[in-house]
Amino acid sequence: MSDPEYLRDKKVQKIDSDIRNFETQLQKSKMELEGLDSRMDAEIQKYKAAVDTKREAYEALRRRLRSAEEEWKFADKEFRGQEKKKGKKLSSIKSDISKLQKRIKDAQKAREKRFKELDKDKEKQVERAKREKAKEMEKMKAKEVGRVEEEKRRELGIN
Repeated sequence: MSDPEYLRDKKVQKIDSDIRNFETQLQKSKMELEGLDSRMDAEIQKYKAAVDTKREAYEALRRRLRSAEEEWKFADKEFRGQEKKKGKKLSSIKSDISKLQKRIKDAQKAREKRFKELDKDKEKQVERAKREKAKEMEKMKAKEVGRVEEEKRRELGIN
């Protein structure tokens, strides 16, 4: 990660951007999950209190049985609806968190794979430069040997 070439690579930049976006979304979802639970519990408690009040009114006021019973049933329906709504919302957010964590993990793997590809390309460049230099040195060696041989022949008077 410290190699500046990695940071200039367009794919790495895109992956890093995706990771930052996923992490932001993950944090937002976690914060929403934390706040949602207490808010929904308070709202559920409101409906539960209404259910309890209506049930007590029903038992205490037999002559208003029908009216109180209907109110109690309505409040109970709302209470159960809110509980169900909370369960669905929590499940949805947990699922989103799981998906975001997987996407982050996949993006990190893709980034590591790209790093390996870049390293492999660098190794190929090193090997190519090494082969080219070896050829160049072999030519220089042959040239130098030929020059020394020619010089010696002249020195000894052999053609």
